Amino acid sequence: MNGYGLQASGFRLKTGCPGRPEARRSCLLVPSLVILVLGLGGCPAQRATSDPPQAVVTAYADALQAGNYERAYSLMSLTYRKRYDKKDFVRMMQENPSEARAVAQQLRGKAQQVDVEAKVEYAESESLRLIVENGGWKIATDPLDFYSQRTPTEALRSFVRALERRRYDIVLRFVPSKWADAMTVEKLRREWEGEKREEVTQLLKNLRANLNAPIHQSGNAATMPYGEKYEVRFVLEDGLWKVEDPD
Repeated sequence: MNGYGLQASGFRLKTGCPGRPEARRSCLLVPSLVILVLGLGGCPAQRATSDPPQAVVTAYADALQAGNYERAYSLMSLTYRKRYDKKDFVRMMQENPSEARAVAQQLRGKAQQVDVEAKVEYAESESLRLIVENGGWKIATDPLDFYSQRTPTEALRSFVRALERRRYDIVLRFVPSKWADAMTVEKLRREWEGEKREEVTQLLKNLRANLNAPIHQSGNAATMPYGEKYEVRFVLEDGLWKVEDPD
């Protein structure tokens, strides 16, 4: 099916480690070391008061190199330790000592290149990314780029945001070139707010519920299966991702 509803143009409506042993081994051997999440409101954000991330990475690498896997496990986050107990961690490391030493060697070479980030979730599926520069936190997200098309994921979020706000002038940006000549703001408004309004409402509800679904990219095309039978199709044109078919 092709897209947004206009028959004249062809547009019309219509997360954890895998269970495989090799994937589980990879998750145990190369875990995420630094994840910082800040929230607006509610509980105050926790501040790092102990060693800097570079020191933690170095300590982890040293523990792996020395075979001190209990020490390595103690450096893992609470979230990680809830998923994998110490016995599993130590056993996996003991069964794969050469891999553990290789990870240690690789980490030593990168210990001084740790990128520390934070993310503020300020609305549903909306966030602001921060990074550390010259010893202080700086905002890295472009606050003026409300409708980014740099990646399929950003394009989908922007597409949903534009429709929810009835910014049909913005929606036009997501129309592939093969249909662009047949599309106007008024045509989109009539189609999406007319007889098919209930269908549009349900479509947006489904898309918003699947904003974090995996997207499979191949060259200038990408797809995002969702639900039992639906799929969003994307196409890359002039460096921007467009929504070829939202359902």
